[in-house]
Amino acid sequence: MLGRRLQLCTVVSFAALVAGAAARAQEKPAAPAPPSKGAVNALDQETVLRLLRGGEPAELGRAADSLQKSPPKEKEQLAEAAEAVQSAVSTTRDSDAEAALRLALGRLAAAGVEDAAEWGFESMSVTHGPKTPRKVFESHVQALEMVPGAAKELMIGNLDVAINFPDADPKERQRIKEFVTLTAEGMRTRELAEFLDALLLGDDDLFVKIEAPLEARLIACYQNVKAKPPINADAVVTWLDKHPGGPVEVELVALETISRVGTTKPDAASKLAERLLAKPDDAIAVAKRLIAGRVDRSLLPQVKETLKRHAAGGNKQMAAVIAELDKL
Repeated sequence: MLGRRLQLCTVVSFAALVAGAAARAQEKPAAPAPPSKGAVNALDQETVLRLLRGGEPAELGRAADSLQKSPPKEKEQLAEAAEAVQSAVSTTRDSDAEAALRLALGRLAAAGVEDAAEWGFESMSVTHGPKTPRKVFESHVQALEMVPGAAKELMIGNLDVAINFPDADPKERQRIKEFVTLTAEGMRTRELAEFLDALLLGDDDLFVKIEAPLEARLIACYQNVKAKPPINADAVVTWLDKHPGGPVEVELVALETISRVGTTKPDAASKLAERLLAKPDDAIAVAKRLIAGRVDRSLLPQVKETLKRHAAGGNKQMAAVIAELDKL
């Protein structure tokens, strides 16, 4: 299982992997002449490898674009191309070239190159930082989504390491959790929903061991999925039933997510709202989300009735919120 191999993945081990890939690359040849405007996008294997080993940003982009459009058919050629792409990713300092190369690696992984998705994910994980260009990180996310099941396996595997290996450096463990969350926040396909469902419903119950702010951010990611047929938030409802009365910030985001994504359990939003409305401050938070259109409008009568009971003691803030609800 790919995720299990992540237990031994460190910056040092990845650096050794990168060095190996670079060492296997051929020495740089002279940079080839720029292509003519009408040049064919799909290049032959020899040309692709030459451009990748040359290291010039524009030529790396040409090679990466060709691989994205037309990856090799033969297994050996796929592996050879992937090795050359990995070496180029490891050495280039050009953000446009790196972004294109990461997308090409994702395409090769989708075409059947074993461990290419894991290599791309881990290489981004150990190099990611505040100064990472947005286009590079976005290409990492898009490449991951190209390979069915890769996001679920790699991201849960990383979280498993971060949560269940207490001997690891605390800062490194937190960095991994933040990286996985950032990756999820960038995803848009059904692969994201499959990762989140597996995380919430898994036998290891990893999700409950994550800090509340990260839990809230991850649950909110359901709202980003664009897929046909549409997804649902049933996994969120199941998890809440198993872990009721959790942090308010998590349950508020869960209520938004159930409202906006939908669920096959018709009373789920109402039941969660009932729990949140029990406390005046939480009731105000629910009402404000309802006013902002982030919570199911069908909850309006339930919310108004509860706030009016809370306002019986003369709470001015509660009365002001009720006045806003009356306008809906």
